[in-house]
Amino acid sequence: MDTKCDSEEAPTTFEDALDKTGNGLYNILLVMTCSLILLAIGIDLFGFSLVVAAACDLQLTVVQKGILTSLPFIGILLVSYLWGYVSDTRGRRFTLVIPLLLSFILSCISSLAPHWLFLGLVKFLCVCFACAANSATYTLVGESCIQRVRNRYMLLMTCLILLSPAVAGILTYPTLKLDFAVEITWFNIVYKPWRLLIVVLALPSGIGAAAIYFFCESPKFLYNSGRSDEALEVLRHIYKVNHRGSKEEFTVHSLSLGDYTPKKQMSLLRAMYEQSAPLFRPPYVWRSAQLFYIVAVVYITNNSFLVWLPYILNLIRLSMDSGTATGNICELISTKPLSIGNSTKNITHEVCTGTVEHNVILTLIASQSVFAFFNFLISYLQNRRRLVLICILCLSSISGTCLNLVPEPISSVFFFMVFTCTCLGMGILASYFVDIYPTSYRGMAACLSIMVGRSSTFVGINVVGNLIFHHCQVTFYLWSLLVLTSAVAAWFLPPDKPAVSDTKINESLTMLKNPKIKLSEANEPEPC
Repeated sequence: MDTKCDSEEAPTTFEDALDKTGNGLYNILLVMTCSLILLAIGIDLFGFSLVVAAACDLQLTVVQKGILTSLPFIGILLVSYLWGYVSDTRGRRFTLVIPLLLSFILSCISSLAPHWLFLGLVKFLCVCFACAANSATYTLVGESCIQRVRNRYMLLMTCLILLSPAVAGILTYPTLKLDFAVEITWFNIVYKPWRLLIVVLALPSGIGAAAIYFFCESPKFLYNSGRSDEALEVLRHIYKVNHRGSKEEFTVHSLSLGDYTPKKQMSLLRAMYEQSAPLFRPPYVWRSAQLFYIVAVVYITNNSFLVWLPYILNLIRLSMDSGTATGNICELISTKPLSIGNSTKNITHEVCTGTVEHNVILTLIASQSVFAFFNFLISYLQNRRRLVLICILCLSSISGTCLNLVPEPISSVFFFMVFTCTCLGMGILASYFVDIYPTSYRGMAACLSIMVGRSSTFVGINVVGNLIFHHCQVTFYLWSLLVLTSAVAAWFLPPDKPAVSDTKINESLTMLKNPKIKLSEANEPEPC
């Protein structure tokens, strides 16, 4: 009689089963698709401001432009919490396919808007669906890839987020250079290039929705939901694609359900509360406060100041044309008109030309491409995440201080760009949210981080706009101090390489001293 259990029938833990799938074509294609989706969100956010600037036939006032430009951030704030709940209860893939498809359809409808209020309403609904991807893309990749490449993939995905303003500019410039005007009497509009631009900027969302449909649900989500058979089938499919073989070659035949706990039936509001409340209770309360604070500083520093970059570049260009380009950014920034020759030109006055200046496009492409390149290099330092994050925040803080100390504008602009480099920490923070929190709360944690980031951006844009033109130097000094405090908070993040415990060291020494005893214990068969 055979006294040993068949090893193929023994349940396997999920992480061990996922490791057996390896890293291959499936994972690469999944990362590329999720990166495209994140790129689509960035294009939608940054590109819409370019659409608003070119929509001359709507005859928008400054206040109306501000309302339209702010709507994407408001939409994200209102519904991101709900999408986090949907991601953790209905699945990551479900949260991507349907909302992205609806977002693309609504964007196409918004291109036919006869009035700015209609444009704003439809765009608001569009963003409400598009932002669903924020809580699902990183989580889907993190739960479908093995530990060895997980953090690197998520950092690489951030590269495309950083490139989104540049890609939006690349798509915008040739589209707005088109010269056509088609009258559509049904909607009482004249279809011009800026309306076509809305559709062009929405194409990545439509393509991403179609592409993600061909991928499987997160096996970790299925496993954690008690659907081990479905999770095992997904793992077999991943193994088949990665190894160009058959599902039967996958040696795992059952998964252990030791981590699964059934969920109670409850109302939607109660369920959303129960989904997020554990993030602010021990043992996660300290980590949540720590990570959300760093997220807020990273987003408010990058996004709030970056929106003023075109204005600053235009100011410097006009100053150079007039021969008065002396001093740093803070000395050039003024609410007073700039005199050029015998005429007086108001810098803050905007004239709608129906296009976007090429210098703005080139600046977006150059700056964001540099950031994306550095983020690519950072992806190879995944085992030094905390150190890299601290260095990024310290570099930003030092640059904000140096900006006030240099005596001429070009160096000042350089330090201004380095000051906004906090965006390089977004991918690192996303990897922490996946590593620290359990599967049941990762979607909600990622979603809340986006809410914190976007709300801080919404507040920061208005705060910076009111302070930078009246108290410029004080603003940069205080903001540099704020970034430095986030670097201090990052110092207390979990170490990337945990120290080996004394127990494990003693076990290793014991095994070396008496290997026969240890081997006999290790080879003892499991009870049937």
